[in-house]
Amino acid sequence: MNLQETLARALQSVSVDDAGAQAELHFAGDEFFFEGHFPGAPVLPAVVQVSAAVELASRLLKQPQRLVEVTRAKFTSPAAPGRALALRIAMDADGDRHRVRASIHDSETQVSEFTLRVEAAD
Repeated sequence: MNLQETLARALQSVSVDDAGAQAELHFAGDEFFFEGHFPGAPVLPAVVQVSAAVELASRLLKQPQRLVEVTRAKFTSPAAPGRALALRIAMDADGDRHRVRASIHDSETQVSEFTLRVEAAD
């Protein structure tokens, strides 16, 4: 299973509102990106967190998006598999691109917060 298929399975309970979108993220721990990151104490890689936000933006825009730039990123707490994570995005149009402000939380703990620019994947 590739990353896009894995994220499609992991993004659950997607909801959209005027401010953006939110979803629950569920990773069992057997996903390929946990192998070697880190043995004995797996941690959700930052690139997977960013990719999940791009996938959610694609769903919100109803068109596949590709990452153009990570303009700001702050990863504050490691996320292990099996934890219920909440992904929230808000978006603004930026010409042909969109600015995506994303945050991931585990209950009350902030896992990460980042800002991306995405564009349609032609």
